Amino acid sequence: MMFNVVALFALVNAALVSSTAIRADAAPAVAHKATGPIANAISPIANAIVVFQTCVDENLKNCLIWSATTLPVGCSNTASSGQANSISSVQTAAGVGCTLFTSTTCSGQSQFINGTLNALTVVGFDNKANSFTCASL
Repeated sequence: MMFNVVALFALVNAALVSSTAIRADAAPAVAHKATGPIANAISPIANAIVVFQTCVDENLKNCLIWSATTLPVGCSNTASSGQANSISSVQTAAGVGCTLFTSTTCSGQSQFINGTLNALTVVGFDNKANSFTCASL
C-alpha cells in the first residue's frame, strides 16, 4: 500500500512540474513593406514565414507584411512600425488567426481576424489597432 502512495505522489509531482515549466515568450513578428498580396509575399528574413498583413487603407492598400520564424507570434507592436491607430484592412496567411488589440502591449479591446477583412469598419475596429498576436488555427 505504501508503494502505491509513493508511486502516485511521484506521478502527480511529475505532472505538476511539467505543467509549470518555464517557457520563453513567443517572439514578435517583424514588419516589412508589402509589394503585393500576402499569398505571394516572401519574407526577407531567412527561415521566416509571412503571417499577417496590415494596411492603412481599405482593400489592402498601403500595407506592411509581418514575418515570424515560429508560431505562435508574440505581441507585435504595429504603432512602432508607423501604423499607430491607422490600420483599416488586414489579411492573415492561410491557417493563421490573429488578434488585433487597441493597446501597444496586446491588451485592451480586441478583434480576432481569420482571412481577409477589406474594411475594419465592418467590425468597428477601423483605426484602432496598435498591436497583435497570431497563432495556428
